[in-house]
Amino acid sequence: MEIRPLTETERKYTYTQDMQIQGQTGCIGHLRGDFGRNGNGFFTTWDDHRSQWKTDEFKAELDDVINALRSDEYGLLQNRSAMRKYAAQFPESCFEGNYSTEYGFRAETEKHAFLIRCNPVEGDYNFYCYCHVKEWLDHHIREAEKGIRFIDSRYKELFCIADGEKITITRPDGKKQEHICRYIDEYHTQVGNHLYHICQFAEIMERNGAKYEPAEPEGKEQEETLELETMFGPMQVVLTVNTYTDNKSLYVGLATIENGFPAPYGNVTVNLIKDVPAYCAFVDTNNMPELKDFLAKYGIAKPMGLEQKSGYCSYPLYLFDEKKMRELCPDGMAVYEQENGLDKKREKKEKSR
Repeated sequence: MEIRPLTETERKYTYTQDMQIQGQTGCIGHLRGDFGRNGNGFFTTWDDHRSQWKTDEFKAELDDVINALRSDEYGLLQNRSAMRKYAAQFPESCFEGNYSTEYGFRAETEKHAFLIRCNPVEGDYNFYCYCHVKEWLDHHIREAEKGIRFIDSRYKELFCIADGEKITITRPDGKKQEHICRYIDEYHTQVGNHLYHICQFAEIMERNGAKYEPAEPEGKEQEETLELETMFGPMQVVLTVNTYTDNKSLYVGLATIENGFPAPYGNVTVNLIKDVPAYCAFVDTNNMPELKDFLAKYGIAKPMGLEQKSGYCSYPLYLFDEKKMRELCPDGMAVYEQENGLDKKREKKEKSR
């Protein structure tokens, strides 16, 4: 096993990524842990991202890596005091996280890479270990170094930015929004919380009369957030909108912003039947009962009095408010409406007024 401090580029992958990036980088899942109140415990939870790659060979390697990092030889995951001592030996591992200074390391075997973000502070999770297929992760990072191309609808290249940098979108009313962009592949990018083909993005922007350009380093705007009341207390989230690939029906999700990057939090909607009315979707109030009050509080959607059963659960059908959704997630709604031809219907309706 080899271990070294993370590069600046690798630090991005110590947070939960969009599903497309998880697939591109071979992200199998992540282990989260803390050392307890006295700093000497070891409590962990595991989250799957791509369980099909969680082979017996991988599980054996993960055990070996974690055990090695808990040993006297390394000590990085031995306890909170040992983590501080180990990190202090590598000042280049230090970077500014969400709420405090954090430290990043990469451990690797022949086939897998383990990206570890450490936070030796009592009361917080003390480490996250994101596990990747090494070949896929390294290939994606090399490809992402090419940068993200932005074109017009005729495929003329306008500019290129680095993976993780921002663009500024200026709408016809002069309102400006900044969005972090992530590299997916040569023809696809994630703008904010939404995945686009680069030509599709250009077409949507031109149809909406919006302009886009690289963001200036100064004058950053904060993404609009909403407050979700959970059993663990209030959480700041942003709304994400897209379509389900099989039937183009409305998908709505929630994301948090971690270290400047959107991280998926949960799915508001579920995809149960093929034909769903426009702007409607079944809401997952089973896994997130707090959604009922959340959607009502912000006027995002209202129940239609219909439910669909799936297994042992029933899911209520909600009608999402078009205007509110465009306000909270204009780019995602543009994708949904374009995919379903609703943008043309709306244009005809507005012209007839």
